[in-house]
Amino acid sequence: MIREKWAYRHHTSAIRSLIGTENYTTRRIPVPPVGVHPTARQLQFFTTAQLGALARQIARTRADVVRCRSYVATHLALLVRQKFALSFKIVFDARSMMPEEGVLTGRWGAYSSDFAFWKAREAQMAAQADLTLSVSEPMRQNFAKIGARHSALSYLNVPLKTPDDSAVSDISRLDAGTPVMAYAGYLADGSWHVPANLWQVFASFQSHIPRAKLLVITKSSHSALTRSLAQSQFSHLQSCVSLTSANSPTEVVQLLAGADLSVLSYRTPENEFETEMSLATFATKTAEYLSVGLPVAVNRYCGGAASYAVGHDAGVAYDPYEGLTAAQANTLMRQARERPRISAAAQKDFNVDENTDRFVQLLKDL
Repeated sequence: MIREKWAYRHHTSAIRSLIGTENYTTRRIPVPPVGVHPTARQLQFFTTAQLGALARQIARTRADVVRCRSYVATHLALLVRQKFALSFKIVFDARSMMPEEGVLTGRWGAYSSDFAFWKAREAQMAAQADLTLSVSEPMRQNFAKIGARHSALSYLNVPLKTPDDSAVSDISRLDAGTPVMAYAGYLADGSWHVPANLWQVFASFQSHIPRAKLLVITKSSHSALTRSLAQSQFSHLQSCVSLTSANSPTEVVQLLAGADLSVLSYRTPENEFETEMSLATFATKTAEYLSVGLPVAVNRYCGGAASYAVGHDAGVAYDPYEGLTAAQANTLMRQARERPRISAAAQKDFNVDENTDRFVQLLKDL
């Protein structure tokens, strides 16, 4: 948390320097921190005494567009515009499916009045906002389905590091029949990234490509992961799995560049709310894999990532109950020979400058 707070201050300081102090203002609003979603009753309290101040600030800056990076921010902006008859445009940048998130975190029940309130308010905000942004195609389709005035796709901005061309073009391991599948990121029981799911999908890949290896890049407990594998039904994979860690994004890219394909094993949803949330998910690591040209085997329940990978011929979406089929394994091996193509597309889609240009055009279209 301390590291994130420092990074936030660093980023805001950089923005202030870039656009000038006279063009940069902030206002602290007493709402819960990210991840602690307000109930319908609490939302009324947070709204009290905020609307007038926000209206004055928006009027003073003569804002044409207000971009809202959460449900609560969009809720406030719409109330301000309505109450004070202002004419600014509103961009609802949801980032995730917050009502379902609240159920999963225990903030409210699946059949509670708070969940019902936020689902109804979600539809109202999408209908009233001038533009609703989504981080994945399934998420965009969901907002369009519930009546969004204008639903558009805006991929995540990921600080991508340009991979070494020779590493991306290396197919020697593919020719030798010893491809390396890479996994990067957090990995622990009880999380969205469960070790057993990773062992299972790799086992299915190796059943088709017997000499394949798995490289796990993580700062999660290596000893716990080693025990997890040794005590599982996939203990025979131990000699094929390597665990390592990286101290910087640059080092992660270097390690990933030395692989041939990647995997996003994700968590298998346990109820309808986890399914609803996961179908819109586009994990950041997906962009990191693709930026170095690694085709990705995606758990089909991670819908946003699966939609992108399959739609761009940069991976396959597998059923976690069945694992990778022979056809899917062969598709991944073919795609692994096309890493320069996959990398070039990802470098364009997830690049901050490219996304900025696309966002500016969306604003102009308003």
